[in-house]
Amino acid sequence: MKLKVISQYHPAACLHNPRLWADMLTDWEHLPTEVPHDFKIVPKGFIDASEYSMDTENTPAGKLGDWSVAFRNPKGELCVMPFTGANPHMMFGGTCVMHQAKWDIRVLQAAGMTPPTNVHDTMIAAYCLGLGKQAPKDSTKSQSGSEMVGGLGLKYLARRHLGMQMKTWSEVYNRPELVPEYNANDSVATYLLWEKWKPQLPQHYWDIDMPLLPVLMAIEDRGIQVDPSFLKEYAARLDEELAKFDLPFNPFATQEVQSYVYGTLGIEPWRFTDTGAPSTDADVLETIDDLVVKDLLRYKGLYQERNTYAKGYMKGLDYQGRLHTELKQTSTATGRLSSANPNLQNVIKEGSDLRKLFIAPEGMKLIRLDYDQLEWRVLAAITQDPILLKALASGKKIHQVTAEQMNIPYDKAKKGNFAIQYGAKAWTLAQNLECTIEEAKQFMVLYFKKFPGVKKYQDQQREIASSEKKVTNYFGRVRRLDAMFAQDWRIRQEGEKEAINTPIQGAAGEVVKLAMIELHKHNANMLLQVHDELLFEVPEKEAKDYAQWLQEYVPTITSINGVSFPVEVCVGDTWHECCK
Repeated sequence: MKLKVISQYHPAACLHNPRLWADMLTDWEHLPTEVPHDFKIVPKGFIDASEYSMDTENTPAGKLGDWSVAFRNPKGELCVMPFTGANPHMMFGGTCVMHQAKWDIRVLQAAGMTPPTNVHDTMIAAYCLGLGKQAPKDSTKSQSGSEMVGGLGLKYLARRHLGMQMKTWSEVYNRPELVPEYNANDSVATYLLWEKWKPQLPQHYWDIDMPLLPVLMAIEDRGIQVDPSFLKEYAARLDEELAKFDLPFNPFATQEVQSYVYGTLGIEPWRFTDTGAPSTDADVLETIDDLVVKDLLRYKGLYQERNTYAKGYMKGLDYQGRLHTELKQTSTATGRLSSANPNLQNVIKEGSDLRKLFIAPEGMKLIRLDYDQLEWRVLAAITQDPILLKALASGKKIHQVTAEQMNIPYDKAKKGNFAIQYGAKAWTLAQNLECTIEEAKQFMVLYFKKFPGVKKYQDQQREIASSEKKVTNYFGRVRRLDAMFAQDWRIRQEGEKEAINTPIQGAAGEVVKLAMIELHKHNANMLLQVHDELLFEVPEKEAKDYAQWLQEYVPTITSINGVSFPVEVCVGDTWHECCK
């Protein structure tokens, strides 16, 4: 008798980490399938297929080594055509599928080859289908076999969705005789995953996710000019500031921080980690009115700036003094882009001078494009709240309108808006507004009376979260709400907040991405995308006219339920100057 052994979480694990219920239920509902993956090797020559896959390997010296293409011949047989080294005369037509296409495209370019132009990516496809975890934890290029546990990596996806047991890179990288077979299996797995998933892909994969890939690669390759003298001065200044602190505990020891916050101060825990421990993340600490906690937050912020930004940036400069970030499109649950190696999204942190670091080269100018109240406009578009729509149509700021409607100061309106937008309960709102819980409840009653569309939307999203345990944004991107599988009401509350926030944040992210795709078609020299901002580098003589064109054109690119998204545009010699 043949048995199939399926590796999955033990139910007891869910008692320690309730969010694992979602993973375990997915394992039960979508049992691993096996797809025939036998293939034959064919000689080098013409690729007789309109669709094919490709995978590349580098040699220990960093040159193009073994690479291959996989396809079905006219008889429907799965074939692999192997190659070794650069082939500058190779022409790629048709549709080429890769897994983590950025890697393979750059490997081909470095070898002097012209990559395929019509490319699809099974890592992005898996992300759009909500498969794996939200990070590529088992990169096929990694030398660590321990990184084979899930994620959006090819090995995990092939094992899970094709029944292919594949060797890890660590098993073959020092055994060159095994690399051709390893590489061929990667190409085959990529082709079979594409063949399986192509009919299931959501429309946003075709309209947004794949068209965005060449845009992100162009931004990454272009980089942004940095002022190295400012960087050195800034690092020294941060060292001086850090030396002034005298905290009564280790700021990076979670248990010591928990002991101070929940023991010494006696704060009642209201947010918890996945393991059930009281949270000490920034969102929690920022609500506490205590000098030591405020110093802790300031210290950690400065420490992060010194290590991650000031010193990390210096190591990442190229020979032209330009810094290159990596823009990831498969690492967030909301669909927003993230930045890494180095992370430039925290540069816009309030109080930071880091934007002075980024400069325009001689003869050029920087142009900063910032969407005006983007998430509030998305909220108005989705909720169709009449007060919000009227305010935005008349060019008013949402916080000012809230202050007028509720007869409260602007600062209080701003804090209340942000808390309620993200689904805060009365206790959290009371912390933000520095009032009693009863006063916070009264604030919420009045707020929802003034903005009935927001109340209706939040109630609907909580119901959807409870019944469907997933939410979908305006553009069709789905997020599974793992927290809703938990029995603990506190964890489910976090899931409800995700249900309220994700469609707003996610749709706002899609608006920016659609603009990036469209502007790329106009050969825009984009340097960065950070939240609701885009940064461009243009010749000084064209800067004024180009800024005017952006201000007029970008709002016409996308609308939601009749609501458009205007932008503010500014020209300067540094990113900081563009923000004035």
